[in-house]
Formats: sequence, structure tokens, C-alpha cells
Amino acid sequence: MASLRQIRSRIRSVQNSKQIMRAMQLVSGSKLKRAQDRLVQVRSVMQFLDALLERVLIAQASGSSAKKPLTHPLCQVRPSGPSALVVFTSDAGLCGSYNTNLVHLAESHLRRDAAAETQLIFVGRRGYRYITKRGYHATEAYIDLAGRPNAAKVEVIGQSIVDRFLSGQVSSVSVLYSKFVSALVYQPVVQQFLPISLAGRQEAAGQRSERPADPRDTDYIFEPSAEKVFADLLPRWALIKFRLILLEAFTSEHSARMIAMRNATDNAQELLDALTTQRNRIRQAAITKELSEIVGTAEALK
Repeated sequence: MASLRQIRSRIRSVQNSKQIMRAMQLVSGSKLKRAQDRLVQVRSVMQFLDALLERVLIAQASGSSAKKPLTHPLCQVRPSGPSALVVFTSDAGLCGSYNTNLVHLAESHLRRDAAAETQLIFVGRRGYRYITKRGYHATEAYIDLAGRPNAAKVEVIGQSIVDRFLSGQVSSVSVLYSKFVSALVYQPVVQQFLPISLAGRQEAAGQRSERPADPRDTDYIFEPSAEKVFADLLPRWALIKFRLILLEAFTSEHSARMIAMRNATDNAQELLDALTTQRNRIRQAAITKELSEIVGTAEALK
């Protein structure tokens, strides 16, 4: 059995660890709040661009060139060629199973597409270290963001991926990241990023263009033309979409770290309670032993 001195030393050590984890929980909560605010803003921008893209498609569908669908190099489907997978993980640890779920999903995706040549692009140190140690080659790696979405760096990364697709180095680009649902829920997903699919949007736009005009709808005039606006809009849409994905990943990371630190703080408190009970029992046993010795000595002296 541990001595009273050893238990007191463990209690002090657990108390110090608990204070550190509690502080990290508060810091992660603050970062999560700021990340959520940025995410809400970018989601609003994305909704605006989606509505504008839909309006462009409706204008094109109802115009004189309705039989000629809008096209863009970012929408070009290539039947063959290597694909790219962008893996978003964290640079730091202490975020529970956040990185584990992502790298396991990445491994599953790579095993399923083992016959195809997949170029791996990493955003985050943890996924880069784990997957490259298992024999996979990293085409690009960005491991210095530290959960802080610097707008200039994000645009550089997004533009690099878009240029890789436009130059024909890859036939498609998929993104693997953790989708933020709420402060307590995040879900690892794999989605296609490029080429951009407009089939469903164009079909919906064609159906809307055939309906009677609603007087409540805003009437847009595109200059010089809807085709020119579409050509300028789609690259901006792709970059904003990439920024949204990265913000989803970073917000999920801060949420995972806050939850992990809260669980660690609760576990430390449970351990403190158990150690305190053990300390009290040892102290009580020592006091009882001393009293017994005193009583025994007094009886012996009579």
C-alpha cells in the first residue's frame, strides 16, 4: 500500500494536471467561439454565391442560348488520370479521437482505390506523419497553420489545388475533413471538390425558368453577359468552398479539443476524489493505531 507521503504527492501532481487541462479547455472554448463566428460568416458568403450561381444558370436557361449549357474548365470531367485527395487533420494533438477517425477514413479510402494513382495533399501535421510512415507519398503538405485560418495562406493552398486540376495533373480532387455540426458533434466525410458538378443545378434552373415569373423575385441584369459572369464567378466559388471546408475542419478540431480537455478535467477530479478518500482512510487508520497504542500502554501501566 502507498504511504501517506506518496498519496499526498500524487494528489498535488493530479491537481496541477487538472489546472492545466482546465485552462486548455477554456482556451479551446474561446477558440471554438471565434472559429464558429468565422464559419457562420463564410457560410453566409457561400449561400450568397450559391444563390448568384443559381440566378446565372436561370438567366442562361431562359435566354436565347438556352440550348447551349454553360461550361467551364473547373467542370470538365476527365475519364482517366490520377486523382488527388486532400486530407485535413490538426497540427497539434490533445483532441481526442479527432485525428484517429480522419486517418482511419483516409486509409480506408486509399485501400479502396488501391488500383488508382492517388496524389495525397495534407493540411495538418498529424495526418501527414501518420500516413507517410505507412508508405504513402505526400505530393504536398501544409503543416504550419496550427488551427489558425490565415486568409492569405488558405487562398494560396486553394489556388494551388485548383491550378493542379486545371493543368491536367489530376482528373479529380476529393477532400477528407471533419464536417462541423455543433459544438458537440462533428463528422468525418469524403466529398468531391473538383470537377464542380452543375448537372443538378442546371436541371433545377431549367425547371424554374419555365415557371411563371414571381413578382417577388429580384430581376438581375448581367453585364456584359451571364456567360462572362459565370466564367468569373466559378473560380471564386471554388476558392470560397475550399475556405469553408478548411474552416469546418478547424472548428471541428477546436470542438474536439475542448471536449477532450473537459473529459480529462472530469477524470482528474474523479482521481482526486479517489486519492482523497484513500488518504483519509490511511490517516484514520494511523490515528486509530496510535490511539490503540496509547490505550494499551495506559492499561499496561495500571
